[in-house]
Amino acid sequence: MMPKIEFVGRGFSFFQFVHDYSMEEASGRTVTRTLHRLCTLMRKMDAQSVVIETLDRTDPEIKEECSAIFTCLGQEVPVKAFRFTFLAEKITLLDELAKGDSHLFLASAILINFENAKDKVWRTYIYQAIVAKPGFLVSDNKGQKAKIPLLNNYIHVYRTFPCEIRIEDQPPITFKIVGTFFCQQNTTTSVCAHAALCMTVNNMGREDIGMITPERINKIIKVDHQKIRFGPDKPGLDEKELKTVLEALGLTYTWMDFFEDPNIEYDEFIYRYVEGGCPVLLVFSAETSLHVVPVIGHTMNSDIWRPEAETVYTTNINTRLNYKSAASWTDHFIIHDDNFGMYYCLPVDALKRVTLPKHDPTFRAKLAVVISPPELITSAWEAEWASVIVTKHFLEEAQKHGALDEWSKRIIQTDPVYRPRPTVVRTLLARKNDYLKSLDESDFESNVFSKADKRHIAENLPDLFWLSELTLPDLYTGNRSKIIDFFYGCNHPPLKRDFNEIFHRWIQIRFPCALLRKDLSVKPLSVSSHYPLFKLENTGDTFDW
Repeated sequence: MMPKIEFVGRGFSFFQFVHDYSMEEASGRTVTRTLHRLCTLMRKMDAQSVVIETLDRTDPEIKEECSAIFTCLGQEVPVKAFRFTFLAEKITLLDELAKGDSHLFLASAILINFENAKDKVWRTYIYQAIVAKPGFLVSDNKGQKAKIPLLNNYIHVYRTFPCEIRIEDQPPITFKIVGTFFCQQNTTTSVCAHAALCMTVNNMGREDIGMITPERINKIIKVDHQKIRFGPDKPGLDEKELKTVLEALGLTYTWMDFFEDPNIEYDEFIYRYVEGGCPVLLVFSAETSLHVVPVIGHTMNSDIWRPEAETVYTTNINTRLNYKSAASWTDHFIIHDDNFGMYYCLPVDALKRVTLPKHDPTFRAKLAVVISPPELITSAWEAEWASVIVTKHFLEEAQKHGALDEWSKRIIQTDPVYRPRPTVVRTLLARKNDYLKSLDESDFESNVFSKADKRHIAENLPDLFWLSELTLPDLYTGNRSKIIDFFYGCNHPPLKRDFNEIFHRWIQIRFPCALLRKDLSVKPLSVSSHYPLFKLENTGDTFDW
């Protein structure tokens, strides 16, 4: 069947569109929230056209999924499936797609409807979707298009996906979308953990793993939909099965249970990893069960009042260390929720509670699973805490000898009347090559690192390490720059009682004008002022305020 093209610009009803293609909603059973969310994003991104393909149950995109459903239900059941490709321009002919640039394609989504023959109830869900990173498409006076990203919106886990539109008896139209993968449980052969795992792994783009599907996960945990199936006796994947899947895929992970250690702030824990590009699975407690969502990014509020005000109006800060994690300026995590849709913003305090889990167990962060490199052992918290203690130790020693530069003085300045402003510390996992690329910038006074500087900095760096950037609130929020880089090993076992061990685990410290090495040797540097914050190359274009 030839694909159909519909205009979806101003005057087109997406409510009617959902009603037409969601059998679940058309039957009056429930609202298909995920499809509504996709359409809402398309309206925000000013979609003008949609190409609609009708898929057969034997088509390669959905054959495996349909077969699993039939096995579980014990018979073949009615299936209605569609693929929607949303476009940023109004088109009338499929030939026009070949002329479109990369900004033309906004989303490619497969919707499956199937009817349970026993109760004649339709189930509708988004089996898989590739959705472009949200932004505004604008044109200059020459008609050249460019995409403006959302303000202070940082998506860290995404990639470029190959997509296609199939035309009967013709080669498919192929294109690419820079964005993220989304999918939804069908509640029959898959649950929320399947969706979260697929979204997390597929957005990583590991070629050695390939694209994973719910059925690939079921094969790993030996769910055959006959002897072992999801239902009252097996409502979902347990923690052991979650670990089994990750290990079978060759993935290593960092596991944190916030019910076992409620003193750990879940938002600070997650921020330090996701900022460094590590995908995170966040499990939280619902009314009667647990739900899991992938964290793919964060948003920042550079005008937030609390971090500094808290240091003046309360005693909620360690006056000796006097620092605030950069997580304090993070106001949302960007998540996909398979019950609601893609690119939602989860307020960081939404899942926080001041009570103990046993007294208030509902709607709070339960678990974070970080997909992390195999060489990572040391916690981000230790690296950040050590960065403040070790750096300020050397700054205070230098101050005694009058050897501090002006910016370092501001880091440790004291005020006899008001409490000093906190040091801001941004800690993230960094790779050597990525960090060295960041040395091509210039500082605020246009100084640059010389070749010798770069060689000195690179000499003692391992391939992977914790990077803590120390700065001041005004520089962090206004200039997006730092004063000091602190490098800490990431392969050390957890600290026990000897906290002085941190003085043996740091690698080097880059101050303005100088590099201090672990052997206490000093190398002069050309950069003397505050310097742009480290930015992963795959972060892409950002729109900062």
